[in-house]
Amino acid sequence: MPVPADGAVFALKNTATGLYLNTTAIYAGAEVVLTASSNGSVPSWILQDCQSGRYLLNAIDTTMCLNVAYESKAEGASLQQWSCNGGASEMWTLVPTSNGALTLVNQNSGLVAGAAGSTSGSAVIQMASANDPLAQWQVVLPNSLANSSTTATTATTIAPAEIANINSSSKAHAATFGDEMIYNIYAPIFSSTGNLAAISHDLSRIAGLGFSTILLMPIHPIGVPFENHPACGSPYAVADYYAIDPALGQPSDFATLVNQAHALGLSIIMDVVLNHTAWNHSLVVQHPEYYVHADGIKNNSSSTSQAFNFDDVAQLDFKSSPAVQKYMLTMLVWWMRNYNVDGFRFDTADNPYGKDRMIPAATWAFIGSNLKAVNPKAILLGECCNPELSLSPFNMDYANYSLQPAVASATKTQDASNLPKVFSQLQSAHPIGMLHTSIMQNWDMDLDLKMYGGPDGTLCAAVFNFTIEGVPMLFAGEEVGNDRGGYNTHTPVNWGSSLANRFSAFYKSLGTLRRSHEALRRGNMTWLIAGGGAGLVAFTRRRESEEFLIAVNFSASPVGGSASTKKSLFKKDKLSTGGWTEVTPPGAAHAIPHPAPPAIKLGPWDFAIFCRAI
Repeated sequence: MPVPADGAVFALKNTATGLYLNTTAIYAGAEVVLTASSNGSVPSWILQDCQSGRYLLNAIDTTMCLNVAYESKAEGASLQQWSCNGGASEMWTLVPTSNGALTLVNQNSGLVAGAAGSTSGSAVIQMASANDPLAQWQVVLPNSLANSSTTATTATTIAPAEIANINSSSKAHAATFGDEMIYNIYAPIFSSTGNLAAISHDLSRIAGLGFSTILLMPIHPIGVPFENHPACGSPYAVADYYAIDPALGQPSDFATLVNQAHALGLSIIMDVVLNHTAWNHSLVVQHPEYYVHADGIKNNSSSTSQAFNFDDVAQLDFKSSPAVQKYMLTMLVWWMRNYNVDGFRFDTADNPYGKDRMIPAATWAFIGSNLKAVNPKAILLGECCNPELSLSPFNMDYANYSLQPAVASATKTQDASNLPKVFSQLQSAHPIGMLHTSIMQNWDMDLDLKMYGGPDGTLCAAVFNFTIEGVPMLFAGEEVGNDRGGYNTHTPVNWGSSLANRFSAFYKSLGTLRRSHEALRRGNMTWLIAGGGAGLVAFTRRRESEEFLIAVNFSASPVGGSASTKKSLFKKDKLSTGGWTEVTPPGAAHAIPHPAPPAIKLGPWDFAIFCRAI
């Protein structure tokens, strides 16, 4: 039987004792020991080629890497499991011995992994002698992979796999995540019951609107007043990263939600905040060294600093406390493995902006690369818009810092002439392949329909957001014209809004249109010269076999013009070749008959979408 190749699952059996290399717990820092097989099952590891014949050994039950405690180079230092970061102390060379076994040589220390004793529970440590039988191992295929009983194989040199070109992923990335449509839910206001079960009951409707992913705002227990620190009921003041707020339901309710969503083709991503915790989080007392301290004294829990100007949260220290990033990564992987969540949205990922941000770019890259090692298709959405974090780690970020205000301004001033410039600046500032989510409302915005001048302007903004390049995101309730009147935090969605029928039909048509046509998800975008007034904006989305033309009037006056890709409207343009079919969603209150392109004629607050095969 050949030695397992890169990526295979196997066990390591100590030749002197017949016991297996194993971890003692699921958390980072857990000791590595010898244990016996259990009911024929052996503790398994995954071999991951890293570079030039050096490997990471990932424990299959925890996804963490075999490492040396404190990166020690000393003989006798214990082996532990830690989240993988590619450091030298977690890289191993597998060296065959003359008797058909192999040794594990640590790159950082040059020492070998061996057992400190011969009984179950004996620690695994660094040793100097590769000839010691306690430092020699056999590769064992688990019963689930073997055709017969567990079999030890003779060790041979394991050739390193070809290292992938990490720079080749951006186009594939855009093709994968560009198909997304995100539906953002804050469970307490989503229904009268305010729990996860209500979301599960509504999954079919959400999928029917065309959405591919549900983003759940934090579902963890919320912080309460602690000592002299207040609490304000924010879901971003997390009291326990591993728990579900009892007000939302039980762990089984969340598991049901994820499973039912997956059955409908919906992904579930969790909203998490890594920068800070509630004051009553256990880490504040148990690990004060994890936090920023006003006096610089790490073990002084009374000097822990608050985050920003928010006095209900304590600021974690990612810059001088490496254990914090390992704690957070372990937590994130736990949710992926235990509940099969599809990714995360990271709150305040770039706050404050630039080099002084609470979580450094290197930490984000470390977290992202390890999450993608667990699930290469994981959705990683950062609440930021910083090119330094584009694609490493985030698949997507927010366009609300520049584009959303520009869209809102277009509806208020009835002048959309600035939109192409703002959008182009956003795109050019980031690497090719980076995707930006386009939003209209979220937890932080209280103006609702007023932000876009009322219902008519809101629908114009929605047509724009759902048809430009990027990923549209809708805050639950927008699809029925919900207006919270400036109290979005605690006011339940009014599903019986007077606008519900009009808005629901509009969003169902618009969402289905985008989901049904690749050109609207991945097509190249070209701004058009349309004339007709400052409120008019027009562009095309073009893919291999189809093309769309979208025109939106952000004004209360009718507009008319002639769309062109050329600077001169008098030269023949390819838009005039015909073949257009109108596919405009219903909902525009002042819609008029729309002529086929290149002519454009729109009523007040009107929009038109045309499609043709090419």
